[in-house]
Amino acid sequence: MIRAILKRGKIQPVDKLPEYWREGQELIVERAEPSGNPTDIKKWYAKLVALSAQIPPEDHKRMAAAVAEQDRQAKEQMRQDMGLN
Repeated sequence: MIRAILKRGKIQPVDKLPEYWREGQELIVERAEPSGNPTDIKKWYAKLVALSAQIPPEDHKRMAAAVAEQDRQAKEQMRQDMGLN
């Protein structure tokens, strides 16, 4: 089973696709229900924390700076749209 997500109207694989799959091959996609099982949630969270720990600190800083700049620009645009600036 290959996991995928729906993003902006397109299905994007989360897992690596099998090498034997070919371009244009028909696939059947079924919706997965989120698990409410606490054990599954803890496993997912542990995996998320482990993956996050692999991100270099510089990348965290760049992302925080980019989000702060986007927030600043959005607020400035809102002020202009409201005629407050």
